[in-house]
Amino acid sequence: MKNKHECCYCGELTSYELCRDCYYEAKDGFIIKNEDGIWIRNIKKGNEYRFYDENKNYYLKQEILNEFEMRFFNIVRSTLSKKYAIIPQVNLQSIITTDSIKRNDELYRNVDFALFYAKDFTPFLIIELNGQQHYTNEYNKERDKSIKQICDRVQLPILTIDIKDLRKMKNSEIFNIMKKVISYLNPSFFKKLFKKQVDKMDLTWTKEYIKKTR
Repeated sequence: MKNKHECCYCGELTSYELCRDCYYEAKDGFIIKNEDGIWIRNIKKGNEYRFYDENKNYYLKQEILNEFEMRFFNIVRSTLSKKYAIIPQVNLQSIITTDSIKRNDELYRNVDFALFYAKDFTPFLIIELNGQQHYTNEYNKERDKSIKQICDRVQLPILTIDIKDLRKMKNSEIFNIMKKVISYLNPSFFKKLFKKQVDKMDLTWTKEYIKKTR
């Protein structure tokens, strides 16, 4: 068995010059050796489709939220305490990072909303409004699973509200749910409840929680 050493590109332990993942990236031309023989990212290859393309037509979107998202956003924004801010269409990469030098494609995903402490804009809650496609489309199910796994790693809870539930709720009910969830996530509440500081927990229970608070 060959001795393990660090991959010459990412630093993972491997028996070869490159680890398995980096080997395939090199095979596809995404990483290359420079003039000094050092493995670097091939900027040209990695950015082929990331810059202005004169052959494409570009259009300004008329809206970035659908009717349910807009209703939810307006209710929460208009009644939420000034201590908090709700931002729509937040890209995970803007609030989560990694220690990897590889491209973090898994973070190039938008979530419907994120709640922040207004004082320092620290995120404390992700909110997803899920329509039928989140339960029937395999890609969307994998996307949701990936987002949950990432948020779990950084202890950032997710509140999931089914569009079917949202349709039935009055404006006051939506806001009462948000107030209760925010209270539940308050660190002092955790300390009082468990007599010690605990990690923020995931909110997969929220579908039943919503029904109980209506």
